[in-house]
Amino acid sequence: MLNQIATIVADGVLLGLIYAIAGVGLSLVLGIMGIVNVAHSAFIMLGSFFAFELFRRLGVDPIISFFLAFPVFFAAGIVVYRLLITRVELAPQTQGLVAMFGLMVLLESIGTIAWTTDTRVITASYTNTATLIGPVVLANVKVIAGALALVLIVSLWAFLRFTLTGRAIRAMGQDRSAAMSVGVNVRQLSAIMFGLGIACAGSAGVALGMVFPFSPNTQILWLAWAFLVVILGGLGNVGNTLIAGLVVGLIQTGVAAFMPFDYVYLVLYVLLAVILVARREGLSRAVRRGI
Repeated sequence: MLNQIATIVADGVLLGLIYAIAGVGLSLVLGIMGIVNVAHSAFIMLGSFFAFELFRRLGVDPIISFFLAFPVFFAAGIVVYRLLITRVELAPQTQGLVAMFGLMVLLESIGTIAWTTDTRVITASYTNTATLIGPVVLANVKVIAGALALVLIVSLWAFLRFTLTGRAIRAMGQDRSAAMSVGVNVRQLSAIMFGLGIACAGSAGVALGMVFPFSPNTQILWLAWAFLVVILGGLGNVGNTLIAGLVVGLIQTGVAAFMPFDYVYLVLYVLLAVILVARREGLSRAVRRGI
């Protein structure tokens, strides 16, 4: 029994790391910029297919794709910011939400046209192997994906904490007007921040694609997971998002170990509802709180 619990905890921690990077970009964009990016999950889906196509056509290992996805999706995020976000950034939040919802539907439709609704998997050499560490059995692909996620989270935290640009972004999130008054280029930093959020989504898509089957429709599931992490961990804080991801991962593995897997989604969605009720004002309250 103890061996089983140890395996469940270890598995939950690895999944939680992956869920954390799925939510961290959404958390930062919402907390710092006040933009509810419901298209975040569509970019996660595109990240999975990015790794799938590189692996299928060129034999590129998903580990390499994880690092390639970051600059590619960062550039995509900059483009989306310049073409779309600048038009709705200062408008009422409902307009931005509608715009991002439209982008989500567009990307999902493009994904369905390009890859149909068939489920895909990425089968690398380590996908179906496991490592025994004492009494704990760990799937190698989850260890690798979790390690990659941890590297990205720590790097993002260090960037925001110790670099001049990162500190300026945090200052912008705390008080946009004050940051502008001391000469901070808010428009440029917003573009960087949004690009980082989309880059995290793309890399998260690679990690999730290594572990789970996926299709264009899967992005709806990832959206619920990402929002659950964000609501649980709060906004604009990488550390809290990491903790929230770990909690979600542990709940999933714990429920799946003792109940039918279909109940996993029920429990997580009930948790999402309870958190929203507890906050009363939900995301709107979190937006005002900021970093």
